Amino acid sequence: MGSHKKDKCKKSKHKKHKHKKHKRSGDAGDACEATKDRVRAHFLDGNTGPWAKNLAAQDAQTARSAQSEKNADLAEDGAASASDRTAAVTTIRRGPDYSAPSSIDIVADPVLHALSTRRSISKVDPETPNDSDLLEIIRSISSVADHKALRPWRFLIIRGNDRHRLGDALDEAAGVVRKPGETNTKPLRAELLLALVSSPVKHDKVPEWEQHATAAGAGHLLELALWQAGWGVMWRSGTLTNTEPVRRLHRLNDHELLMGWFYIGAVPERYRQRLTTSSRPLPKPEQFLDTL
Repeated sequence: MGSHKKDKCKKSKHKKHKHKKHKRSGDAGDACEATKDRVRAHFLDGNTGPWAKNLAAQDAQTARSAQSEKNADLAEDGAASASDRTAAVTTIRRGPDYSAPSSIDIVADPVLHALSTRRSISKVDPETPNDSDLLEIIRSISSVADHKALRPWRFLIIRGNDRHRLGDALDEAAGVVRKPGETNTKPLRAELLLALVSSPVKHDKVPEWEQHATAAGAGHLLELALWQAGWGVMWRSGTLTNTEPVRRLHRLNDHELLMGWFYIGAVPERYRQRLTTSSRPLPKPEQFLDTL
């Protein structure tokens, strides 16, 4: 019975979608429809963009009805002291207001589409971007939010035999002794690795933790930029990341932090096929959004 209701619901939403599709005009409507068909499963089971607006409005209307009487009491208390108002808000939490339909369509917008469909690719093919490609990628991500423009991050390119050097450093840190001819194969899972180094500087208005956050932001933008450019990537770290042998290999100063490695390569065809048919939805965004 539950499965039947679910199918019925999906058919209903498909019906609404078809009705709205005829209202769209020209190439923009066709492009949006083609994009939605390609990535439907990645967007909350298809309920995004225009299709999500009605659902959000319905949920918000229900919540507003339940809170309307309490909210009216708060409105009448406009002349109360700041402490009284704080106490009232603490007692009666309003929560976000989703009543207004969203004007954002993550299915049609290419940037939001890239954000929503990005996936970590654990096994990439040997082809990699060249160093000039990497330079352009880094240029694109240098707009990362950065308080006082301190640029407290950098990347190190690791290719070829340097990957074996990384494996040796990881073995030294773990106390692993291998037989002659054996090597640590973990750094060999991709032909290209980029190590991310957070390099905070002393500043009286920007604490160290905030600069580490900026470096992490640069790492996330790197993943998105590579994904949009057609490359697969996996951000890896581990308990040995900032051990002395590994830090020495990356020539880190005492105040610097190694934030892991990005394993980069071509996306295997089998992954491309899985991405177009995947049924894994995005997490519900309501869990990440709240009010004071």
